[in-house]
Amino acid sequence: MSKQQARALEPHVLVLDTQQSYKRLEEDALIRVLREGCRRFAVHRLPYRLSPVVLGLPGLLLHLFLLAAVHTFERARWMYALWVVCRVLHFCLDAMDGTQARRNGTQSTARHFWDHWVDVMNSAMAVLIVAQLGPRNGVYFLPYILLTATGQLFFYLGLCRYFATGVMRDPYINHLWNYVFCLFLGLSVCLGGVELLEEPSFQLVYAALSLLAFGAGFWSLLQDLVLMYRSPLSSLRFYVRILTAPVLILGLYVTWLRDWSDVFSARALVSLAMGSLAVGVHARQLVNKPPAWLTLEGALFLLVLPLSGLPPALQPALRHALLLVMVLTLVISMVRHLREMISQYPEIGFPLVWLPSTHRPVLQHVSNKLAA
Repeated sequence: MSKQQARALEPHVLVLDTQQSYKRLEEDALIRVLREGCRRFAVHRLPYRLSPVVLGLPGLLLHLFLLAAVHTFERARWMYALWVVCRVLHFCLDAMDGTQARRNGTQSTARHFWDHWVDVMNSAMAVLIVAQLGPRNGVYFLPYILLTATGQLFFYLGLCRYFATGVMRDPYINHLWNYVFCLFLGLSVCLGGVELLEEPSFQLVYAALSLLAFGAGFWSLLQDLVLMYRSPLSSLRFYVRILTAPVLILGLYVTWLRDWSDVFSARALVSLAMGSLAVGVHARQLVNKPPAWLTLEGALFLLVLPLSGLPPALQPALRHALLLVMVLTLVISMVRHLREMISQYPEIGFPLVWLPSTHRPVLQHVSNKLAA
C-alpha cells in the first residue's frame, strides 16, 4: 500500500477467490471436524447449481423466529433446544456457503458482503435471544450483562481490523461464545429443566464461564488494536473515524437507555446500531472507500434523545416505530451496497437460489481493488 493510499484510508487489498486466503483457520478439534464435514457435504451432496446466497437464509429466519418467540411466550425447554439447533445450523450453513461459491464460481465481493451481513445480523439477534433465555437475577449475572453489552463492539472492531490489515479475527473466540451461551446454557436447560436457571450453583458456573468468554474477547480486542496499530492505515484520523460512533452509541446506552422500562427496545436499538456500524465498515472496505463517521442507522439511533423529551405515554409506541424504521433502513442499505458491488462484477451477478443453465464459472481474481 502506497503512502498516498494510507493517507486516503483505503482498505487493505482483499483477493477473495483463493481457498480461504483471507482467514486464519486456528480452530479447536471439535470445530475443525464439524467444519470439514460440512465442506465435504457441500462438495458431494449439494447441487452444483445451488446458489450459496440461499444458504444464509435458514439461519437468519430461524434466529428471527426464535427472537419473536422468546419475547412473546414464557420460557420453555423447546426454546433452548431450538436455540442449540439454530446456532449449529447457522454454523454448518456458514461453513458450506464459501465452499459452494468456490465450487461453482460465484465468489464475488457482493456474496462476501452478504455472508458477513448475515453473520452480523445473526449475532445481533443472538444477543437479544440469549438475554431472554439466561438467568435474570442473582449477583452472578453481572459478568453476563457486561459481555452482552460489549459483544457487538468486539464484532465491530474485528471487522475494523479486517479493513486495516486484511486479517480476519481468530475464529476460536466466536466458538467460545457459542460453547458458553449456546451449548452450556441450551443443553443444561434441556436436561435439567427451566427451573435450573434459578439454582445458585448453576448461576455461579454460568457467570464464571461468561467471565471467561468475556476475558477471551477482551484479549482478542487487544490483539485487534495492536494489529491495527501496525497497519499502514494507523493514524489518529482512522481511530477517530472508527471509534466515535461506538463510543457515542454505547455511551448513550449506559447513561440513558439502560434504565428504560422497555428493556428489549433499548437492547434492540443498540444491537441494530452497532450491527449497522459493523456491516457499514465492511461494505466500504469492499467498495474501496474509507470508513464512515456514522451510518444512517447509527444516526437514527440518536433520535432516542428527542424522543425521551416527549410525554411518557407516547414513548413506547415511538420507540417501537423507531426500531422498525431502523430495521427497514438496514435492509435498504444492504440492498444498496449489494447493487454497488454487483455492478463491479456483472458477469458473476448475485444469483439468489439457483444458477441458470448457461452459467459458467468465472476464473478471475475478485478483489475490492479492481486493478489488483
